[in-house]
Amino acid sequence: MTNESCVIFESAHSTPMGECMTALPDFGDAICYYRYYRVPDELKPQEPREHSSDIDALLPGLAILEQSWERRRPKLSDDELHARCTAAEQALDDLLGEFVQQGYRTEMSTRLREIVNYALFDFELHDVYVLPTDMEALLSFLGNPLADYDAYESEEEAEAHAPVFDLNNPEHRAALKESIYMVGR
Repeated sequence: MTNESCVIFESAHSTPMGECMTALPDFGDAICYYRYYRVPDELKPQEPREHSSDIDALLPGLAILEQSWERRRPKLSDDELHARCTAAEQALDDLLGEFVQQGYRTEMSTRLREIVNYALFDFELHDVYVLPTDMEALLSFLGNPLADYDAYESEEEAEAHAPVFDLNNPEHRAALKESIYMVGR
C-alpha cells in the first residue's frame, strides 16, 4: 500500500457473498486487471461442457451457482461476445493511455466503472479508491483498521479509542491491507 495504490470493490452476481476488495499498485494496474483478466475471461465464448451427475450429487451448490450464472448471462453469439470484448478492451486501452499520459484524475474512476459494468455480465465494479485522495471514503467503508472492536462495547467507542490512521506508517498500511483482504472472505 502506497500513496498511489488503487483499491477496487467488486462483486460477482452468481456467487453468494461474492464481494471482494483487491489492492493494486496504482490505477493503471486496476485498468490492466480488467483489460487482461476480467474482460477476456468473462467474455470469451463458452466451450460446451459435459456434467457428471456424480459431481452434481457431491457438490449440489456448484450446480446451483452454474445455473444462476447461466440465467444471468445473456445468450450472445460468439461474434457478439467477441465484439463486446473488443469494444471493452479498446475502451480500457484508451483509458490506460490517458492515465499514462496525463496521470490520474477522479473522473477516470467513474469511466472505469462504466466500462467494466457495461461490458461484464457477472462482475460488477462498485467502487474504485485511489490513495491518498480516496482514503477517507475507503476508511468510511472499511472502518478504522486499527480499531480493536472486540475490546469495546460499540463500534463508535472502539473507533474513538483507535489511533488516527496514517498511510505513511508501515504498521498502519499492513493493517489496512489485511482489512482489504478480509472483505468478502
